[in-house]
Amino acid sequence: MKKIEDKYKVLNHIDHILLRPQTYLGSNKPHTSLKWILVGGQMKREEITYVPSFLKVFDEIITNSVDESKRNPLLNKIEVNLDMKSGIISVKDSGGIPVVIHKDHNKYVPEVIFGNLMSGSNYDDTEDRIGAGTNGYGAKLTNVFSKQFSISTCDGKNLFTQTFTNNMREIGEPKIKRNKINHTEISYLPDYEKFGLDGLDESHYLLIHKRVIDVAGCNPNIRVFFNGEEIKIKSFEDYVKYYKSEYFLETNKEKTWSIAVAHSEDGFSQVSFVNTTDTYDGGTHIDYILNQILSQMREFFQKKHKVDVKPSELKNHMMIFLNATVVNPSFSSQTKEKLITEVKDFGFTYEVPEKLIKSILKSEIVNSILDWINQKKKADESKLARDLNKNLDKIKVEKLIDAKGKDRWKCSLNIFEGDSAASSFRKYRDPQTMGAFSLKGKFINVSEITTKKLIENHEAMNLMGAIGLKLGQDVDIKNLRYGRILLLTDADTDGNSISALLLNFFNKYWPTLFDRNMIFKVETPIVVSINKKTKKKLLFYTQTEYNNWSQKEDLKNWEIKYKKGLAALVDDEYQEIIHNPKLTKITKDELSDEYLDIWFGKNSELRKNQILK
Repeated sequence: MKKIEDKYKVLNHIDHILLRPQTYLGSNKPHTSLKWILVGGQMKREEITYVPSFLKVFDEIITNSVDESKRNPLLNKIEVNLDMKSGIISVKDSGGIPVVIHKDHNKYVPEVIFGNLMSGSNYDDTEDRIGAGTNGYGAKLTNVFSKQFSISTCDGKNLFTQTFTNNMREIGEPKIKRNKINHTEISYLPDYEKFGLDGLDESHYLLIHKRVIDVAGCNPNIRVFFNGEEIKIKSFEDYVKYYKSEYFLETNKEKTWSIAVAHSEDGFSQVSFVNTTDTYDGGTHIDYILNQILSQMREFFQKKHKVDVKPSELKNHMMIFLNATVVNPSFSSQTKEKLITEVKDFGFTYEVPEKLIKSILKSEIVNSILDWINQKKKADESKLARDLNKNLDKIKVEKLIDAKGKDRWKCSLNIFEGDSAASSFRKYRDPQTMGAFSLKGKFINVSEITTKKLIENHEAMNLMGAIGLKLGQDVDIKNLRYGRILLLTDADTDGNSISALLLNFFNKYWPTLFDRNMIFKVETPIVVSINKKTKKKLLFYTQTEYNNWSQKEDLKNWEIKYKKGLAALVDDEYQEIIHNPKLTKITKDELSDEYLDIWFGKNSELRKNQILK
């Protein structure tokens, strides 16, 4: 049983920070994720293991320098040095802190700033701040997590130096000297054990280097050095070039907002900053810009391409770079990875220029979205086809007079134009080898149809089920229910049109049916001549055939009957076309894709030209 004194404790502020670092600095555990680092002069996303809180203590120091540059025009230079051997990290700028006694605390101002938790210059909420500091922890957290933390600063008159040790618990005496060179330098030896590290490793070196480049990119008015080498960045555009060679960039006149947009091949990504703070989780500033861009892009796709693309789908093809200035920013946590300030409180407005929107709409971004739309359409249709194919074998086919034979390859399916035309078929068919399917009027035109629309057409589904055809699958002889498909339509314009629509259907989805010589047109008589004396009957299938015969005969001896369609045939005539059909095999040569496109495609001009020939 724990004592009351062991169960309930009161910690001093330093001990609380060290015990619960995640409250102040973010996670103190190793994370492995994709992070941007400089590789061969270019930013690349690579999997890297790092401790977020360790990076944050460095960020607190360099952010102090950036914030001070907005108040002090002398601060135009920042130098960062990492000593891999000793593990010491230093940040030096050309500013300077007043080396005077703070009357309220009776201590020098630098000691108040860096050696007292909750101290700072950001507590006047009536003042518009465009820095990143807000809560008064900042560099003191770095001090708390350091074995040694040294300050050197000069205000142009006096040089102040002081060293803290043992996680800010032990405070050295400040030393004051006369000096005229303005600067502030923070040099600290992190307490690596508190981060689970043995020392300064390559991963953290690379990530700190990247952060220094961020600072240079967001503040082109500051000369930034890393381990003695200047980072050559003169504008935010120079920074974007580390990531992309092709992009569209705009900066407002006040130079408070800079935005760049580039094509992304692996989903949406963003690199954004608020007052130089790396908002790697984005926030309201990213939403503010994206909403303007995506609303116009969505309208563009609706008008020009007749497709409604969701904003989330549009942005997946984009990479956004944003360097924003926000007054008195609010973040989701002390680690400041996400901006939560409402747009109305930004202190600035930014309207995405029309020039930038036009550039995006003419770019590879749009082509990429169109490719994705087509791929998604195919994927959706493939899924619909798979779902349909699972059910096709189970559907009860309407209007099917099925053949009964087991050897299905020897069976033929006769496709009739209408129910009445198929009524006499039952009388004369061979039930073992002959089946029939009756169409209801005109068949569907599949030239420009989607899979979804095709599936909604019951007649097409029934015909597929009758034959054993599967969408998206080549003809499988083992699964086919019929070895031949015979088309029996009226010998007139409507009948020919129905035949052509059926051929168009088979050609689009199962062209190998023609290669396998499985589709035939059954010719039907248009004229029947009956000898009045002998009752001999002659069937003519074309007007030319009839004309040639009639010129040689005395028509007084014959009864001439013109047949308007299948329904006009009498029983023996039906028996003739069923048991002794005059067949025309439909081949790919005869079945011209070009002609099918003319008659059934979208372009009506092609049909007009064909008719006028």
